[in-house]
Amino acid sequence: MTLVDPKALPVTSDLAKRLKAHVEYLASPALQGRKPGTPGNRQAAAYISARFRELDLDALPSLGGYGQPISSELGENLVAMRQAFSADSEAPWLLVGAHFDHLGGNYLGADDNASAVAILLETARALPRLTHHHLLIVAFNAEEPPYIRTAKMGSQFFTDHLPPEIGATSKIQAAIIMDLMGGAHWSPSMDAIFAGGAEKSPGLYRRLRESKNPSPITHHPSPLTILPIGMHLVEEIPLMGQVAFSDYDAFRNARVPFLFLSAGRTPRYHQPTDLPDTLHYERMAATVQWLTALIRRMDEDRGRYEFLADRIEFADEVASLAPLIRQAAQRETMIPGTSVLSLWKLQADQEWLEKLNPRSPTRDDIKRLERSSLRLQCLLADFPACFLL
Repeated sequence: MTLVDPKALPVTSDLAKRLKAHVEYLASPALQGRKPGTPGNRQAAAYISARFRELDLDALPSLGGYGQPISSELGENLVAMRQAFSADSEAPWLLVGAHFDHLGGNYLGADDNASAVAILLETARALPRLTHHHLLIVAFNAEEPPYIRTAKMGSQFFTDHLPPEIGATSKIQAAIIMDLMGGAHWSPSMDAIFAGGAEKSPGLYRRLRESKNPSPITHHPSPLTILPIGMHLVEEIPLMGQVAFSDYDAFRNARVPFLFLSAGRTPRYHQPTDLPDTLHYERMAATVQWLTALIRRMDEDRGRYEFLADRIEFADEVASLAPLIRQAAQRETMIPGTSVLSLWKLQADQEWLEKLNPRSPTRDDIKRLERSSLRLQCLLADFPACFLL
């Protein structure tokens, strides 16, 4: 059986228990879904600010506290920092961020996006002061519709109104953005985190590849697999073109090197069933350790990361997706709910991949991998009409 029952997954490590406690508060009925501008959203902001203080994170003096007001209607971003050991006031910044708002009402948003905020807080706890980079920990507001991809989106507001301590987006060495970090639905992908965007920056991508094997951090009950993928595999929607799905877009628009991390959508995405007892907390704990190690490696880099908007790593994308497509194309291991037509298309994808030379892709090869990736995402989220892809 390939269907994962997340309620049956153990939560045994102290770190996993802390992560679960964060999620249980942020996605509790009392906060009513954290919709921007509501009392529940303000309570979530107060909780995050209290954790920032406990972790001895500093506020930016220009903000007079952790809050960066977006508007009286929506509320604020939460911004904290930890200065580098370097005495150089011109040291660049490494930013780690996740949005904390959700849809409101009985949509409580445990995976979207309390899971990523929990990882954000515990990563800040685990990280020491960096040597060569100032650290920014940011909980963005107003990511969900109708604010996404608008000037009111918290991350877009942040890049449009950078605090003077940062100065310019060129001072941000890289932004690591997390969204949907806790979901588990299909056993072949249950211990995987997808990592996109780094392919645009060779130096950042080198660090990602170095960190891909998490063998030193497997003392958590769950293993962890990092799967590099290109953003074009996530965003290219038939008949629509490129559609951005999270806070990384504001940084990409500003040509800031970025890494977007996600465990992907499940059938609970934007549903009332997105609840705290449906998350994979031990994988989240392993992610904290992996991310902490990655950031410490990034801190060793003194040169600035390039940003090459059209760069992809096709061979690595194939290596990440081919094993999942192979399992999704078999009746014994297919994604629950796969139709006969979708299964037939996946089997055709598998046959194509077996003959493909990933080192010399054509434009048609790239488009076909995009379609295969979209088919997987659609089935994993149990979206209607997946057979049309």
